[in-house]
Amino acid sequence: MRDKTSSSEAAWQEEGLSAAALPDKRLARRLQRLLDQMSAAPGKPIPAACGDWAAAKAAYRFFDNPRVTEHSVLAGHFAATAARVAASEGPILILQDTTEFIYSRAQPGKIGFT
Repeated sequence: MRDKTSSSEAAWQEEGLSAAALPDKRLARRLQRLLDQMSAAPGKPIPAACGDWAAAKAAYRFFDNPRVTEHSVLAGHFAATAARVAASEGPILILQDTTEFIYSRAQPGKIGFT
């Protein structure tokens, strides 16, 4: 799947994954594959992004693995971000989207009906 990503995107992913704190190389390869699949289908649920049931099941097993933690997955991203910040000479913009969705309604009738 690597050939579907641009070289800059591939370099960015490699930089973020190089310092990932996963306990073995198989998990690191699975994370790379998941990133490839999910970045090729942004916003899609895991089964749609993975393409078939076997790949989706492998993704769910990866996320359910007790040796895979949020910290271990994000460690590489945090290290790469820190390196980019340290290498920067100018100001750094940190943007945050504070959009909130509120789905409650004053009159909870059927939408589109009067």
